[in-house]
Amino acid sequence: MEMIILAGGQGKRLRPLTHDLPKCMVPVNGHPMLHWHLQWINKYKIEKVVLACGYKWEKVKQHYGDKLVYSIEDEPLGTGGAIKLALDHIESDEFFVLNSDDINNVNLAEMAKLGANTIALSRFRSQFGIVSVEEGLAREFEQKPILPYWANMGLYLFSKKMDFPKKGAFEMELLPELAAKGELKAYQHTGYWVTINTMKELEQAQEFLKTVKI
Repeated sequence: MEMIILAGGQGKRLRPLTHDLPKCMVPVNGHPMLHWHLQWINKYKIEKVVLACGYKWEKVKQHYGDKLVYSIEDEPLGTGGAIKLALDHIESDEFFVLNSDDINNVNLAEMAKLGANTIALSRFRSQFGIVSVEEGLAREFEQKPILPYWANMGLYLFSKKMDFPKKGAFEMELLPELAAKGELKAYQHTGYWVTINTMKELEQAQEFLKTVKI
């Protein structure tokens, strides 16, 4: 199997850390964010990792050299365009796609059994405490509970036959279209999943990753 890691974003919400670094190279507990992905991927038979990159991509090449294949955007293409460009480096009929700012421990071997096209989903916690109300009175408080919904984890298994847009995000149109036609399988993940988009989430991820083994 092969994997495309989407790492073309500028990570503006993580500045000043991303003034001189691409988002995927922001340190998380002393290692680049990308380190955590590669450590997880190494457990599975992923023969090739293609980094869909653009902003400050040279910093990644300086660190990882030829361990990765680089698909370089001359201009921002969005997630769909980034995948379409990176497909030039994909040889398999099916391939994984991962957002570089989503860290998880999905069993890729189990997910691969479902075949394309599959989206990984996870439960998630509320950002706020939940209050139950009865007859106009606040009755019970629950601090940041896990919600009874499934969220997109930013991990997919796609067919190379998929028609990705040349520019723009694939999440807004392509995924809903597949779902509406009953052509999008769901892998429901019950392990961990952390996102790193803001300084607060970076701090939370660093604390969390001290307690888990990838």
